[in-house]
Amino acid sequence: MLRTLRTAVAPAALRYYRWHGDPMAALLAPQTIDNPYPLWSEIRERGLYRSKLGMWATASHATATALLRDPRVSASPTHQKRQPLLAGVEDPAAAGPTELSLLTMDPPEHTRIRRLLAGSFSPRALAALEPWIRARTAELLDRLHGSDGFDLIDALAFPVPMAVICRLLGVPPEDQDRFRRWGHDAVTNLEPSLEGSNPAGIAAALELQAYMQALIAQRRAQPDESLLSALIEAESDGERLSFEELVAVGVLLLVAGFETTVNLIGNGTMALIGAPDQWAVLRDHPELVPGAVEELLRFDSPVQMTSRVATEDLELEGQVVEKGDSVVVVLGGANHDPTVFDHPDRLDVTRPNASQHLSFSLGIHHCLGAALARMEGRIVFEELTTRFPGLALSGPPVRRPLVVLRGFDRLPVRVRPEGA
Repeated sequence: MLRTLRTAVAPAALRYYRWHGDPMAALLAPQTIDNPYPLWSEIRERGLYRSKLGMWATASHATATALLRDPRVSASPTHQKRQPLLAGVEDPAAAGPTELSLLTMDPPEHTRIRRLLAGSFSPRALAALEPWIRARTAELLDRLHGSDGFDLIDALAFPVPMAVICRLLGVPPEDQDRFRRWGHDAVTNLEPSLEGSNPAGIAAALELQAYMQALIAQRRAQPDESLLSALIEAESDGERLSFEELVAVGVLLLVAGFETTVNLIGNGTMALIGAPDQWAVLRDHPELVPGAVEELLRFDSPVQMTSRVATEDLELEGQVVEKGDSVVVVLGGANHDPTVFDHPDRLDVTRPNASQHLSFSLGIHHCLGAALARMEGRIVFEELTTRFPGLALSGPPVRRPLVVLRGFDRLPVRVRPEGA
């Protein structure tokens, strides 16, 4: 009964707050899912402000940068003095038997684990992986030649990063389809919710954890050349990852390692289709693709927001954020801040400062796999713009009904422009 009443009353409360000028109350509105950038602009114009929903919010690039780098804020919700009305449930690496997650961990534990992981994502390690990624991408695109059209998400955006992260972790190819379903459901745990629970997301996280526990046990008994075996053996200052830490890191790498890159490829392709002059620039000048990937990350970020909690009183923009207050940092809004990016709503693959985007966050929680995601994006767009110079939509794309992780469920495309 309480759950029924809550879901019936909460939307009315959101409409009331929205009517009285609180932009965060429109966070779950359908128009926000479809195109969040007008709302992010409205939030940015408010400056750092206290929402009626119980949290602070900012879409300013300068304020977001300051917050993400400030050692007086934490990514862990355990510091919250009150639960906001609109809040995400547990993240996918924390829902279940292990309560550890690198996403929400504070120093010194976070520092120790990042140090143990760093070597696996070094430039040298990634350079050794590039030929395999390019070969896999070419193989997938070779299958599409001669076809009239395809769903870009099914045919390319999912298979490339999925194959990469599963190869890194030593996941057998026959298990990869299960990870798509698990990851698809588990990331919904990161979304804001009025429900207070997410059975499908939590069930997926538990299945992922159980699989990872078994895989770690297998790699301990039979080491191989995978990243997972390397993590099991990794040591720094005489310390190794515990079993619980290995499970949490393995789950996070599996989910974050492909979900966000899927969105980069899907969102980036859609942005380029919508700006055919920019597609033509990349087709004719493939040397510009690395910079274009930065612009695609900025223009329609795979991760639209994150949150932090003050661990002591902070003064920002003339406001006092009290200890225990949570702050929503709208990364997608910061990436469209006109004080940093000229004409931010225009895609420009030659934009000189595109790399100032915050799509990988900043500070101690800067995305560990950022270089890998950039490399995958670069390879995919080098191959895609060269092989399919006339790519266009063949039907309506379908957005995932998510606001934190922005991407597509379906992106139907045709190989040649209509009438060609």
